[in-house]
Amino acid sequence: MLERMDIYNLALRPNCLMTRNPLVFITGPRSLFFYEKLGGTLQDYIAGHGYVVLNPALPFRGTMRPLALTRFLENRQEKAFHFVLSHYTQKEFAEVFKKYPHSTFTFAEDFKEYFQRKNISPSLSYRLHQIFCKLNGSSTDSFTAVFPDKNVVLYERFLDHCIELAENEP
Repeated sequence: MLERMDIYNLALRPNCLMTRNPLVFITGPRSLFFYEKLGGTLQDYIAGHGYVVLNPALPFRGTMRPLALTRFLENRQEKAFHFVLSHYTQKEFAEVFKKYPHSTFTFAEDFKEYFQRKNISPSLSYRLHQIFCKLNGSSTDSFTAVFPDKNVVLYERFLDHCIELAENEP
């Protein structure tokens, strides 16, 4: 069972090092069974610390997704980004990312050991989402690649990762 928390009850950490480039959360394929944005309230938590967080509006599935992301990124003035996504989504947009060679990638699966320790299993709605996408000929992310757990420890760990990104920027 997922622990529920209110993002507004989390304490902000003072004096975080900010990234120069925005964090772009790219949501994987979605359906009517699962349509949450990648990270959900994690994005609000990171933005609350002063990071620029972008969440491009993309079609749920299909060949229009790369075109929509290309348009979104081309309308930005930045030339590099910190992309937050799954490995599957990175493959889906590989051609788009070639235009941004100085960008970094944070994969949701990199946090999988956190979820393995918590023994979190997919919800019924996510299982239906996976079946629906498979029947329509598309793949989906693993459940842990959508940051399913709304937990303070995960949020703090991701914030530490953002600070590390800022420290490693040229």
